[in-house]
Amino acid sequence: MKDGIIIQARTGSTRLHNKILLPFYGEQRIIDILIANIKQACPDKCIVLATTNRPQDDVLAETARQAGILSFRGDEDNVLDRFIRAAEVFGINRFIRVCSDNPFLRPETFNTFFAEHNFCPADYIAYGFADGRPTIKSHLGLYSELTTIDALRRAAVSTQEKLYIEHVTIYLYTHPEKFKVRLLPLPAELDGRFDLRFTLDTMEDFTLLQELYATFHEKTDRSVHALLQLVQSHPDYRARMLENIARNEK
Repeated sequence: MKDGIIIQARTGSTRLHNKILLPFYGEQRIIDILIANIKQACPDKCIVLATTNRPQDDVLAETARQAGILSFRGDEDNVLDRFIRAAEVFGINRFIRVCSDNPFLRPETFNTFFAEHNFCPADYIAYGFADGRPTIKSHLGLYSELTTIDALRRAAVSTQEKLYIEHVTIYLYTHPEKFKVRLLPLPAELDGRFDLRFTLDTMEDFTLLQELYATFHEKTDRSVHALLQLVQSHPDYRARMLENIARNEK
């Protein structure tokens, strides 16, 4: 069984164009930070940047080449097919799906997902809230999800609805009668924390997370606990985060 990490990325975000290529921390862009952190945490895994076949995303294929990882170009809208084909091309059987707009992503948890899959195989593994929602259904932005090429192929055969082909894993965890879904418990300090937003969609998100990252990156303790403490101890960060949550939920 070949393991992989597939990073979903494009420049054509509707709310903040080129967001993953804007200068974020010094000369580093969000995509640079993600790739570097993943390579450090998972040096033995096949890492693929899966972008679109549009000319505007040539820059992302070049970014992957310069970073020493693989790339795959596929359909912009049918992301489900893009992931299936990327896995097929590189012979990947199971993989972590990474969204490229999460600068605070914790790639050290990827090996936890692979270990859990070894212990008890499933079509979908992710951290989940006590109410049964996987973290991908929130704006937490700290964790990814594991799935398999077999599960995605079965999803593609079952549906071609726009929602399910644009959002790769939704069909899996919304159809537990067809797929084996395992949600791992979140750390207690995160469960129910829907007041936290570390994902990035708008310029307001970008500005806040850029400031937060610069402060956090200088600290010796970069644990999730330390990140939460940083937000909690700065009323400005917390207030702006709540404003961004409200703005993005409209």
